[in-house]
Amino acid sequence: MKVSFSAGLDDGPDLIPIGRVKATTRWRAAAEPGTEEERRAAIGTLIREAAEYDADAVIDVRFEVDGVKGVDIEGVALQRVTVTGLAVRFARAA
Repeated sequence: MKVSFSAGLDDGPDLIPIGRVKATTRWRAAAEPGTEEERRAAIGTLIREAAEYDADAVIDVRFEVDGVKGVDIEGVALQRVTVTGLAVRFARAA
């Protein structure tokens, strides 16, 4: 499956949007640095999610960092990486 961080693919096939897909990594302490392995795992999960919808590619892939810290509870601030993208199919010639 092709993955692109841009809004299209370089080889230019016509694309039919299926919908946005999303994957997240595990929660970790905010002070703990993220790793390349963690981001690769998130992309792998995103690809599997898109494959469930018979997508040929995922475009417009974006990473975000979500954070949380309880207001009423003392504890460690947490964060995770969320990756989203648009699952698409290649248009087939009639």
